[in-house]
Amino acid sequence: MSRWWRRKAAQEDTENGAGGGAEAAEPSGRNETREQEREQEAGRARRPGGAHITITEVTEGRPQEEIARIEISPEEWHTMRARGVVERLGPEHPDALDAVRDLARVIASIPGRGEEAVTFYQEVARGQWTVLGPHHEETLRTSAELADLLHETGQLRLAESAWRDTFRGQAETLGRDHPDTLRSAAGLAAVLEDLRRAPEAEPLQRDVLERRTRLLGPDHPDVLTAANSHAASLLKCGRHQECERALRGLVPRLERRYGPDHERTAAARANLGAVLVRLDRHTEAETQLRAVIRSFEATVGPHHETTFTARNNLAAVLHAMERYEEAVPVLRDVLAGRVALNGEDHPITVSTRDNLANVLIDVERYDEAAALLERCVRDYRRIHGPGHPRQRAAEEKLAWLRDDT
Repeated sequence: MSRWWRRKAAQEDTENGAGGGAEAAEPSGRNETREQEREQEAGRARRPGGAHITITEVTEGRPQEEIARIEISPEEWHTMRARGVVERLGPEHPDALDAVRDLARVIASIPGRGEEAVTFYQEVARGQWTVLGPHHEETLRTSAELADLLHETGQLRLAESAWRDTFRGQAETLGRDHPDTLRSAAGLAAVLEDLRRAPEAEPLQRDVLERRTRLLGPDHPDVLTAANSHAASLLKCGRHQECERALRGLVPRLERRYGPDHERTAAARANLGAVLVRLDRHTEAETQLRAVIRSFEATVGPHHETTFTARNNLAAVLHAMERYEEAVPVLRDVLAGRVALNGEDHPITVSTRDNLANVLIDVERYDEAAALLERCVRDYRRIHGPGHPRQRAAEEKLAWLRDDT
């Protein structure tokens, strides 16, 4: 296993998200629903809670009486607890490492604190590697949580390295069929897809689906989730007819288990809408996606990442149907929502900005499109390094705007 946690996260800029067309949807997002799914499917320990201090009056000959209770937030409580255990036992004691990991979990749950939590996780990973060894159960658990958080914060190349190490360690110690190993394989595949290396990810997603089906049966929740992830991978690989066939079979199974408007059902229907866009069946795609958006807004809310994905795909349909003026406000709203959710510089925000620039060109708002593309060029260079295809494509569009408009 490579010591990927020793690298500085700030030096690892990566891309997360899809641009230039329909995006694939996953039944997850960065909110409470995502946390519940992780607890159920990824085996992550439940986020530690807060505590309170009770002040009690003790008088001889009388029963004790509580006179005050002071609530302590989860962050305050676990900060005090971690400091105390570290001071008492030393920073590399297993109990101290567990306490710092609990603090990292709390901080990771606070919006905008993901990179700070990464630092704590890296500290725990270093200590567990040294004290417990690279293949210990707790080391691998921390590695998986850190890899997941690196992915969530957009540090995709670090996340890829972390997931590879975790997957390799779990496969060696637990076996390829163990649930933790399968979750790491799925996590690695998801990062590869966001790095736009879907052909590498699809065999991993297919293997996870086949193993889970054999172990759990065709209608287990984990199998249904794996089936949607594999279908999304087929979409990202451009294997559109295979993807449609898979989703046509999956959606009825999800509806029977969860109902038509459940987040997981809606995510699969969103992927079906996305593949219909790619198959140029625009009227059918628009109907599907508008229904999906209504489902997402009712279940996970209008500011959930899966809702943004569905709305991006609706904009792709409108663009393909040459309804450019309708697509512009949809993409403006998606961009504003992703900026609020992920930040100005997150890779998926950059991709959305690029999408909006493309549509603005079609409605002849050239100055605004050029300003957006200038920023995209800088961001793609920061994310990928010089010469990436997405950077070159943005530069070509920008040059055309400057020369011909």
